[in-house]
Amino acid sequence: MSKPRRPPKPNEPLTPLQKRNLKQMGILLLVWVVGMGIFLSAMATWKGPDYPREVAESAPHAVFQTEDGTPGSWEYLDDDLEAQPLGECVQIDGWRNQRPWQCTSADESHVFTFRHPSGRASGGFQDEALTVDGDDVPISCEVEITWNALFYCAPLWAISTPEG
Repeated sequence: MSKPRRPPKPNEPLTPLQKRNLKQMGILLLVWVVGMGIFLSAMATWKGPDYPREVAESAPHAVFQTEDGTPGSWEYLDDDLEAQPLGECVQIDGWRNQRPWQCTSADESHVFTFRHPSGRASGGFQDEALTVDGDDVPISCEVEITWNALFYCAPLWAISTPEG
């Protein structure tokens, strides 16, 4: 005959210290999971520049920010792809924080106009426009993903459309 089995020992209730430690671990785990979810969703939606700076550097009438600040210093590429300075930028008519900046070359052949939507450079650009010898040149601006984060702009004809 076999020995009779002993009934299992009942589980002892958790002590207050064990309950507190379990609660802390649950909170830490929840914070970690939520943090990783936010990080992964941000990485999935992060958008780098639409086109690299090299595209702008090879296009006549591209515009580059050469010194950080609001509005900073700017230059443009002429038809021979040589950098020419744009003159001092001035704010033109508009609402207080929505006033556009206008930079004009010394010979007045190139006029670059842009607006910071929040009044700060960190907010990006809106309404960027370039006029060359009186003709509007459709342009798009991007920011470099570097330490000093300077803007560069290229005419739309120079930017290839993504395939797919």
